Amino acid sequence: MESSFFGMVTMTSLENVHPSKDKSNEKVISDDMMDETRIRLVHYPDCQQLIIWLPVDGDFYQDLVICDSKSKHEIWRKEIREIITGTIKIVLDTLPFKPGEFYVKINKKDGLQHIIYLKKYKKGVIPKQPITVPEIEPDLDKAPIVYRDGFGNILPDEDLILRQNIIDKMIDKFSRHLEYVSQGRGGDVIYLEGKKSIKFYMEMGGGNCVFYLDIPSISEWEKTTGFPLSEREDIIHFVAEQTQRDQASSCTYKISDTEITYFRR
Repeated sequence: MESSFFGMVTMTSLENVHPSKDKSNEKVISDDMMDETRIRLVHYPDCQQLIIWLPVDGDFYQDLVICDSKSKHEIWRKEIREIITGTIKIVLDTLPFKPGEFYVKINKKDGLQHIIYLKKYKKGVIPKQPITVPEIEPDLDKAPIVYRDGFGNILPDEDLILRQNIIDKMIDKFSRHLEYVSQGRGGDVIYLEGKKSIKFYMEMGGGNCVFYLDIPSISEWEKTTGFPLSEREDIIHFVAEQTQRDQASSCTYKISDTEITYFRR
């Protein structure tokens, strides 16, 4: 599981399975049950995590197993003591898991099992349900700070605004994708990120060149695209790689100051 698969992960269902069908001899209290509030899926541009807060102290647990939902084959297993942070928190890297359906089974020593069913999508596929992003956790022991000007008017909390802007940017980056418009020997490759887009003109080439995309120059980039110059290199590389996957898997490409050119191998 050394490869990284950047598709989004969502939780499809959750269940707590008792040790046996006979409940008369069980001593399972409601506090032992896992619920959705204890599970969080976090997606960043360069990593993704499944975060789990156990209902009770980790000393009461045996191990955690990840299995393929269809084959039931075990993919990964660890003792809880090896992966727990503090007393109840577990953080798992979900990048190594291939697209598909799988489940996480957490086994308590008394036989109770928490089973979390997950689905991983292929990179670029956006599920219909909302994206789970890192939340700003309030400090329940302290009242929120309210800033006011000299006339008593409430001032906006710049820190919270900055955090929200960062979260919004992360969502846009993770959901970015390309669309293709063909018009004979030409067309457009359209880069979409949030509410913004860039059109890269595409034209068929000759000889060993299959086709090429025009790139806005450094001096014209911000004016033409609306994106900051600091993001130019990242966007161009994303467009080059994604276009190769979607439209030219048998080609290699070369990036210059003004073009992305695709050549026959």
